[in-house]
Amino acid sequence: MSRQGATAAPGRAASPGGDSRLPGPAKGQDREARLTAELAQERHIALELQRAALPLHDGPFELPGLRAVVRYLPASSGRVGGDWYITAEMPTGQVLIAIGDVAGHGLAAAAGMARLRGALAGLAITGAPPERLVGWLNDLVRHVAPEHTASVAAGYFDPGTRVLCWAQAGHPPPLLVRGAGAWPLDPPDGILLGAGEAAYAAGSVPLRRDDVLLLYSDGLVERRDRSLDDGLATLASSARGISDPEQVITAVLHALGTTDPEDDTCLVALQVL
Repeated sequence: MSRQGATAAPGRAASPGGDSRLPGPAKGQDREARLTAELAQERHIALELQRAALPLHDGPFELPGLRAVVRYLPASSGRVGGDWYITAEMPTGQVLIAIGDVAGHGLAAAAGMARLRGALAGLAITGAPPERLVGWLNDLVRHVAPEHTASVAAGYFDPGTRVLCWAQAGHPPPLLVRGAGAWPLDPPDGILLGAGEAAYAAGSVPLRRDDVLLLYSDGLVERRDRSLDDGLATLASSARGISDPEQVITAVLHALGTTDPEDDTCLVALQVL
Protein backbone atom coordinates (compact mmCIF):
# COMPACT_ATOMS: atom_id res chain seq x y z
CA MET A 1 0.00 0.00 0.00
CA SER A 2 1.45 3.44 -0.93
CA ARG A 3 1.97 5.97 1.77
CA GLN A 4 -0.41 8.97 1.96
CA GLY A 5 1.01 11.85 0.01
CA ALA A 6 3.39 9.69 -2.03
CA THR A 7 3.80 10.69 -5.65
CA ALA A 8 2.35 8.51 -8.33
CA ALA A 9 4.60 6.08 -10.11
CA PRO A 10 5.74 7.19 -13.53
CA GLY A 11 3.66 5.77 -16.35
CA ARG A 12 1.07 6.60 -19.00
CA ALA A 13 -0.70 9.89 -18.31
CA ALA A 14 -4.41 9.74 -17.63
CA SER A 15 -6.74 11.46 -20.07
CA PRO A 16 -8.77 14.46 -18.87
CA GLY A 17 -11.60 13.30 -16.62
CA GLY A 18 -9.83 10.01 -15.87
CA ASP A 19 -11.22 8.21 -19.00
CA SER A 20 -8.85 6.40 -21.30
CA ARG A 21 -9.16 7.32 -24.95
CA LEU A 22 -9.64 4.43 -27.35
CA PRO A 23 -8.07 4.63 -30.79
CA GLY A 24 -10.49 5.24 -33.67
CA PRO A 25 -11.00 1.61 -34.82
CA ALA A 26 -11.47 0.42 -31.24
CA LYS A 27 -14.09 3.09 -30.55
CA GLY A 28 -15.99 2.03 -33.67
CA GLN A 29 -15.91 -1.61 -32.59
CA ASP A 30 -17.11 -0.63 -29.11
CA ARG A 31 -20.06 1.34 -30.53
CA GLU A 32 -20.95 -1.56 -32.83
CA ALA A 33 -20.86 -4.02 -29.94
CA ARG A 34 -23.11 -1.79 -27.82
CA LEU A 35 -25.57 -1.36 -30.71
CA THR A 36 -25.66 -5.11 -31.32
CA ALA A 37 -26.34 -5.75 -27.63
CA GLU A 38 -29.09 -3.10 -27.55
CA LEU A 39 -30.80 -4.56 -30.63
CA ALA A 40 -30.61 -8.07 -29.17
CA GLN A 41 -32.12 -6.84 -25.92
CA GLU A 42 -34.93 -5.03 -27.75
CA ARG A 43 -35.70 -8.13 -29.80
CA HIS A 44 -35.78 -10.25 -26.63
CA ILE A 45 -38.22 -7.84 -24.96
CA ALA A 46 -40.39 -7.73 -28.10
CA LEU A 47 -40.50 -11.53 -28.30
CA GLU A 48 -41.43 -11.87 -24.64
CA LEU A 49 -44.20 -9.28 -25.04
CA GLN A 50 -45.48 -11.03 -28.14
CA ARG A 51 -45.50 -14.44 -26.44
CA ALA A 52 -47.33 -13.06 -23.41
CA ALA A 53 -50.02 -11.35 -25.49
CA LEU A 54 -50.45 -13.91 -28.28
CA PRO A 55 -51.66 -17.34 -27.12
CA LEU A 56 -50.71 -20.13 -29.49
CA HIS A 57 -52.17 -23.63 -29.74
CA ASP A 58 -50.32 -26.83 -30.61
CA GLY A 59 -53.37 -28.36 -32.30
CA PRO A 60 -57.06 -27.82 -33.11
CA PHE A 61 -59.30 -26.43 -30.38
CA GLU A 62 -63.04 -26.05 -29.94
CA LEU A 63 -65.16 -22.92 -29.77
CA PRO A 64 -68.97 -22.70 -29.76
CA GLY A 65 -69.98 -23.95 -33.22
CA LEU A 66 -66.41 -23.92 -34.51
CA ARG A 67 -63.26 -26.01 -34.72
CA ALA A 68 -60.21 -23.75 -34.88
CA VAL A 69 -56.56 -24.06 -35.90
CA VAL A 70 -54.01 -21.27 -35.48
CA ARG A 71 -50.57 -21.02 -37.04
CA TYR A 72 -48.03 -18.25 -36.46
CA LEU A 73 -44.86 -18.03 -38.54
CA PRO A 74 -42.18 -15.45 -37.69
CA ALA A 75 -40.32 -13.67 -40.47
CA SER A 76 -37.37 -15.74 -41.66
CA SER A 77 -35.14 -12.71 -41.07
CA GLY A 78 -35.89 -12.99 -37.34
CA ARG A 79 -37.62 -9.59 -37.17
CA VAL A 80 -40.49 -9.42 -34.68
CA GLY A 81 -43.72 -8.23 -36.29
CA GLY A 82 -47.10 -7.00 -35.09
CA ASP A 83 -49.48 -9.79 -36.19
CA TRP A 84 -52.18 -10.84 -33.70
CA TYR A 85 -55.50 -12.64 -33.46
CA ILE A 86 -58.40 -13.30 -31.08
CA THR A 87 -60.83 -16.21 -30.84
CA ALA A 88 -62.94 -15.92 -27.69
CA GLU A 89 -66.42 -16.82 -26.47
CA MET A 90 -68.44 -13.77 -25.45
CA PRO A 91 -71.00 -13.56 -22.61
CA THR A 92 -73.74 -13.52 -25.28
CA GLY A 93 -72.66 -16.95 -26.54
CA GLN A 94 -71.24 -15.49 -29.73
CA VAL A 95 -67.59 -15.97 -30.67
CA LEU A 96 -65.34 -12.95 -31.15
CA ILE A 97 -63.04 -13.50 -34.13
CA ALA A 98 -60.31 -11.06 -35.12
CA ILE A 99 -56.98 -10.83 -36.86
CA GLY A 100 -54.77 -7.79 -37.19
CA ASP A 101 -51.37 -6.45 -38.11
CA VAL A 102 -49.50 -3.43 -36.76
CA ALA A 103 -47.13 -1.82 -39.27
CA GLY A 104 -43.43 -2.07 -38.56
CA HIS A 105 -41.21 -4.41 -36.61
CA GLY A 106 -39.53 -4.65 -33.24
CA LEU A 107 -40.63 -3.45 -29.84
CA ALA A 108 -42.96 -0.73 -31.16
CA ALA A 109 -44.88 -3.23 -33.32
CA ALA A 110 -45.11 -5.78 -30.48
CA ALA A 111 -46.35 -3.10 -28.07
CA GLY A 112 -48.91 -1.89 -30.61
CA MET A 113 -50.10 -5.47 -31.14
CA ALA A 114 -50.58 -5.99 -27.40
CA ARG A 115 -52.39 -2.65 -27.09
CA LEU A 116 -54.87 -3.32 -29.92
CA ARG A 117 -55.52 -6.92 -28.95
CA GLY A 118 -56.19 -6.00 -25.34
CA ALA A 119 -58.39 -3.07 -26.31
CA LEU A 120 -60.54 -5.15 -28.66
CA ALA A 121 -60.95 -7.97 -26.13
CA GLY A 122 -62.16 -5.47 -23.54
CA LEU A 123 -64.37 -3.43 -25.85
CA ALA A 124 -66.10 -6.52 -27.24
CA ILE A 125 -67.50 -7.31 -23.79
CA THR A 126 -69.81 -4.32 -24.30
CA GLY A 127 -71.56 -6.17 -27.12
CA ALA A 128 -70.99 -3.23 -29.49
CA PRO A 129 -71.34 -4.11 -33.20
CA PRO A 130 -68.18 -4.86 -35.20
CA GLU A 131 -68.13 -1.56 -37.07
CA ARG A 132 -68.20 0.33 -33.76
CA LEU A 133 -65.41 -1.81 -32.34
CA VAL A 134 -63.22 -1.11 -35.35
CA GLY A 135 -64.05 2.59 -35.13
CA TRP A 136 -62.93 2.64 -31.49
CA LEU A 137 -59.69 0.93 -32.46
CA ASN A 138 -59.14 3.61 -35.08
CA ASP A 139 -59.62 6.31 -32.44
CA LEU A 140 -57.11 4.50 -30.21
CA VAL A 141 -54.43 4.34 -32.90
CA ARG A 142 -54.97 7.94 -34.01
CA HIS A 143 -54.68 9.38 -30.51
CA VAL A 144 -52.26 7.02 -28.75
CA ALA A 145 -49.86 6.00 -31.52
CA PRO A 146 -50.46 8.38 -34.45
CA GLU A 147 -47.08 7.52 -35.98
CA HIS A 148 -48.29 3.97 -36.72
CA THR A 149 -51.00 2.41 -38.85
CA ALA A 150 -52.58 -1.00 -38.44
CA SER A 151 -55.10 -3.29 -40.10
CA VAL A 152 -57.78 -5.49 -38.59
CA ALA A 153 -60.70 -7.74 -39.49
CA ALA A 154 -63.04 -8.42 -36.59
CA GLY A 155 -66.51 -9.77 -36.00
CA TYR A 156 -68.85 -12.11 -34.18
CA PHE A 157 -69.87 -15.61 -35.16
CA ASP A 158 -73.29 -16.70 -33.90
CA PRO A 159 -73.24 -20.50 -33.40
CA GLY A 160 -77.05 -20.65 -33.35
CA THR A 161 -77.58 -19.06 -36.75
CA ARG A 162 -74.09 -19.70 -38.20
CA VAL A 163 -73.94 -16.05 -39.29
CA LEU A 164 -70.72 -14.03 -39.24
CA CYS A 165 -71.09 -10.27 -38.79
CA TRP A 166 -67.80 -8.47 -39.38
CA ALA A 167 -65.99 -5.23 -40.17
CA GLN A 168 -62.50 -4.47 -41.37
CA ALA A 169 -59.90 -1.72 -41.56
CA GLY A 170 -57.57 -2.18 -44.52
CA HIS A 171 -57.07 -5.90 -43.87
CA PRO A 172 -57.03 -8.69 -46.48
CA PRO A 173 -60.49 -10.30 -46.64
CA PRO A 174 -61.06 -13.73 -45.07
CA LEU A 175 -61.24 -16.65 -47.47
CA LEU A 176 -64.39 -18.76 -47.46
CA VAL A 177 -63.86 -22.39 -48.48
CA ARG A 178 -67.10 -24.16 -49.34
CA GLY A 179 -67.10 -27.54 -51.06
CA ALA A 180 -65.15 -27.35 -54.30
CA GLY A 181 -65.05 -23.55 -54.23
CA ALA A 182 -63.10 -20.89 -52.38
CA TRP A 183 -63.34 -17.12 -52.59
CA PRO A 184 -62.53 -14.02 -50.51
CA LEU A 185 -65.43 -12.38 -48.68
CA ASP A 186 -66.63 -9.07 -50.06
CA PRO A 187 -65.14 -6.59 -47.56
CA PRO A 188 -67.24 -3.85 -45.98
CA ASP A 189 -65.84 -0.33 -46.30
CA GLY A 190 -63.01 0.57 -43.95
CA ILE A 191 -59.65 2.33 -44.13
CA LEU A 192 -56.50 1.44 -42.23
CA LEU A 193 -56.49 2.15 -38.51
CA GLY A 194 -54.74 5.45 -37.95
CA ALA A 195 -55.09 6.60 -41.56
CA GLY A 196 -57.79 9.18 -40.80
CA GLU A 197 -61.17 9.83 -39.29
CA ALA A 198 -63.73 7.62 -41.02
CA ALA A 199 -66.89 5.60 -40.54
CA TYR A 200 -66.71 1.83 -40.82
CA ALA A 201 -69.32 -0.49 -42.32
CA ALA A 202 -70.28 -4.04 -41.39
CA GLY A 203 -71.18 -7.09 -43.43
CA SER A 204 -73.05 -10.32 -42.66
CA VAL A 205 -72.23 -13.74 -44.10
CA PRO A 206 -74.43 -16.83 -43.61
CA LEU A 207 -72.16 -19.82 -43.17
CA ARG A 208 -72.89 -23.54 -43.54
CA ARG A 209 -71.79 -26.68 -41.77
CA ASP A 210 -68.29 -27.72 -42.90
CA ASP A 211 -67.47 -24.31 -44.34
CA VAL A 212 -63.93 -23.22 -43.51
CA LEU A 213 -63.19 -19.55 -42.92
CA LEU A 214 -59.52 -18.62 -43.22
CA LEU A 215 -58.28 -15.39 -41.67
CA TYR A 216 -54.69 -14.41 -42.38
CA SER A 217 -52.26 -11.51 -42.24
CA ASP A 218 -50.79 -9.89 -45.35
CA GLY A 219 -47.47 -11.69 -44.91
CA LEU A 220 -49.16 -14.76 -46.40
CA VAL A 221 -50.09 -13.22 -49.76
CA GLU A 222 -47.80 -10.20 -50.24
CA ARG A 223 -44.33 -10.62 -51.73
CA ARG A 224 -42.01 -8.24 -53.52
CA ASP A 225 -41.83 -10.60 -56.49
CA ARG A 226 -45.58 -11.32 -56.71
CA SER A 227 -48.63 -9.10 -57.06
CA LEU A 228 -51.34 -9.12 -54.41
CA ASP A 229 -53.89 -10.33 -56.95
CA ASP A 230 -51.66 -13.29 -57.82
CA GLY A 231 -51.24 -14.09 -54.14
CA LEU A 232 -55.00 -14.03 -53.52
CA ALA A 233 -55.66 -16.20 -56.59
CA THR A 234 -53.10 -18.77 -55.43
CA LEU A 235 -54.62 -18.69 -51.94
CA ALA A 236 -58.10 -19.51 -53.26
CA SER A 237 -57.01 -22.20 -55.70
CA SER A 238 -54.89 -24.00 -53.10
CA ALA A 239 -57.72 -24.23 -50.54
CA ARG A 240 -60.54 -25.45 -52.80
CA GLY A 241 -62.16 -28.73 -51.88
CA ILE A 242 -60.64 -28.94 -48.37
CA SER A 243 -62.95 -29.04 -45.34
CA ASP A 244 -60.39 -29.72 -42.59
CA PRO A 245 -59.00 -26.45 -41.11
CA GLU A 246 -55.55 -27.89 -40.43
CA GLN A 247 -55.28 -29.20 -43.98
CA VAL A 248 -56.37 -25.82 -45.36
CA ILE A 249 -53.49 -24.10 -43.57
CA THR A 250 -51.03 -26.76 -44.72
CA ALA A 251 -52.19 -26.45 -48.33
CA VAL A 252 -52.02 -22.66 -48.55
CA LEU A 253 -48.61 -22.52 -46.88
CA HIS A 254 -47.31 -25.11 -49.33
CA ALA A 255 -48.66 -23.11 -52.28
CA LEU A 256 -47.61 -19.64 -51.11
CA GLY A 257 -44.39 -20.39 -49.27
CA THR A 258 -44.07 -20.97 -45.56
CA THR A 259 -42.82 -17.54 -44.62
CA ASP A 260 -41.92 -14.08 -45.87
CA PRO A 261 -38.34 -13.05 -45.02
CA GLU A 262 -39.52 -9.50 -44.27
CA ASP A 263 -42.82 -10.09 -42.46
CA ASP A 264 -44.42 -12.50 -40.02
CA THR A 265 -47.58 -14.42 -40.88
CA CYS A 266 -50.60 -15.40 -38.80
CA LEU A 267 -53.37 -17.76 -39.97
CA VAL A 268 -56.63 -18.71 -38.25
CA ALA A 269 -58.75 -21.44 -39.88
CA LEU A 270 -62.29 -22.00 -38.56
CA GLN A 271 -64.45 -24.97 -39.53
CA VAL A 272 -68.16 -24.46 -39.01
CA LEU A 273 -69.72 -27.34 -37.02
